[in-house]
Order: sequence, then C-alpha cells, then structure tokens
Amino acid sequence: MAPANYTAGQPADLSFKVVAADGSVVNAYAVEQTKELHLVLVRSDLSGYQHIHPARATDGTWSIPVTFAKGGKYRMVADFVPVIGGTATGRTAVTTDLMVTGASTDTPLPAVATATTVDGYSVTLAGDLTSSAETELAFTVTGAKGTPVVLEPYLGAFGHLVAFAKTDLAYTHIHPSSADKNGGTLVFLGEVSAPGVHRLFMQFAAGGTVHTAEFTINAT
Repeated sequence: MAPANYTAGQPADLSFKVVAADGSVVNAYAVEQTKELHLVLVRSDLSGYQHIHPARATDGTWSIPVTFAKGGKYRMVADFVPVIGGTATGRTAVTTDLMVTGASTDTPLPAVATATTVDGYSVTLAGDLTSSAETELAFTVTGAKGTPVVLEPYLGAFGHLVAFAKTDLAYTHIHPSSADKNGGTLVFLGEVSAPGVHRLFMQFAAGGTVHTAEFTINAT
C-alpha cells in the first residue's frame, strides 16, 4: 500500500501493488468477469460496501479515488488471478485493513431476513449457505408492482455476490451459476469457510444502474 491518510467524506487516492512470493511486482493478470482486479471495501460493522475497479499503471501500481462515508476500520480485499511466468495461478483474494479518521459509530447489523428492498426493487432470497458443502442461493428481483425485473449484464454476468463473516470479516466470492434475465432470478453456488452470521452483498443491474441488495444470514 502507498502511504495515505483517509478522512471520512473526503475523496482520497487509494493505491497499491501486488507482490509475488519472490518479491517481484505482479504486472500480469487474467481477466475475470471483464476485469483484471476487483477491489472490495467494507467497514468493520459490515456497512459502507464498495465494489470498485482500480486502474493499473505500467509499473504494476493499482490506483483509484475512493470516499469513505464514515470513519473507522475498513477491510480491503483485492480479488484477482495473477499470471506468473506466463501461467494463471488461480483466483486469489488478498486482504488488508485501512483506518479512516472521522466519526466512527457502528451501525447495528440488520436482523437475519430473506427479503429486502433497494432503490425501489424488492429482492427475496431462497436457500441456505453452509460451511460444509457448496449450496445454491436463489435471488428474485421484482419491481414496485411485484412484476419480474429484466436483468441487465454487469461485469460479464447478471449478478455478483460476496459474503463477509461478522466475526472476522472473512471474505467469500460466491459464483453465479444461472440466471433468468427476463424472470429476474439469479442463482449462485458457493460455501463459506465457517458457520455463523454473514452479510451478503448481491449486485445486479436493472434500469441502466447497478444496485446492491444486502442480506444478513446465518450460515450453518
């Protein structure tokens, strides 16, 4: 990470390099879901979620302007597939924490629920998430009148889903397995590393805009 001071409500440049085990800077990446690197930020209370895409300079430095709404500690996850010696070495998630100055009152985690609303859309969740096997999670997106929403492509898919554990902010990328774009239904397949309360962030595109539906679940 490049040294930087972050203050709530003020834009700042976030920059970093990915370094391989031999100390060399990684400067080649496979494209996954239309991007070489996905950057995820979330506050320690599981609020303030951001999924953004920095730009890579010729020396391997990734950078992007960010604004944090509140002060406190944030978990940063760089999700990518490095290419080492000409070979893609597998999907990797590197995590670190950032400190942001400013008011830092925690937001209570919403209760476990299988339905939520975002930007006028209703989103329901069916299925259970476990730490023992991959399971399916199905989301259905409807409009204000309860009619199915036509889903639009976003980053090469019709939806994206990640989970963070409440206890230690452990990150899980859950893969899309199918979608009915005209029926507003998305299915994801995945598992978490340990049981317990998790916060899900499911992103979908509709009406020309990306929306983030958030759920609290209890993984078994």
